[in-house]
Amino acid sequence: MISRSQHKPTKQRAPVLTPASLAFLADLKNNNNRAWFAANRKRYEAARAEFIQLVDALIAGIAHHDPRLLELDPSECVFRINHDTRFSHHKEPYKVHFGAFITDRGRKVNRAGYYFHLEPGACLVAGGLYMPPAPELQAVRRAILANASALRNIIGQKKFVAAFGKELPGVKLKTAPRDVPKDHPDVDLLRLKSFEVYCNLPDRRVLAANLVKTATDYFVTMYPYVVWLNRALERGK
Repeated sequence: MISRSQHKPTKQRAPVLTPASLAFLADLKNNNNRAWFAANRKRYEAARAEFIQLVDALIAGIAHHDPRLLELDPSECVFRINHDTRFSHHKEPYKVHFGAFITDRGRKVNRAGYYFHLEPGACLVAGGLYMPPAPELQAVRRAILANASALRNIIGQKKFVAAFGKELPGVKLKTAPRDVPKDHPDVDLLRLKSFEVYCNLPDRRVLAANLVKTATDYFVTMYPYVVWLNRALERGK
């Protein structure tokens, strides 16, 4: 694990992803088979090492606001590149992207956090709570019913709207949830089945020297939203 001695990001040059990482993923998309992957394993390992270094820098940046993240091992936040093809419609053996989910309890939890997605032409920063199982979804809905204004104050902030839009983009029910009147004043929030926010990043921004600052700024903007969601989950237990 890469250690971090303080919460505040240093003034040293931020880790930068190189075009080689994007090139590897682009080539993998066109050659998604085990023989090609084995022949290009060194390229994969180099790209993954760069991505882990990026994730470590992102953890350090957001830990300035959320110190609970400080001791996270960045490699434990990164998803495996192998597809589990047993129960999936994806039959290719490998994902064609790198992804990392950062929470105060690791990546394998039903909890709100921060996500970075590296894929040529489809990079993004995201966060929140993606398609939660029924117990977690009900906990969030109960929190909305109890005090929707607190959530609206967060997602209505000018900086939040500028970064992620006026409406939460998650999948919604076609109508109000069961036991909720269709004319409920917060039905727009209660219809949500997923509570993520995101912003697409062009490849040129991903390869820029200020990538860590760019992504961290988005994470800082969504931080109050992530906190609200996790408090809703904790109260719902």
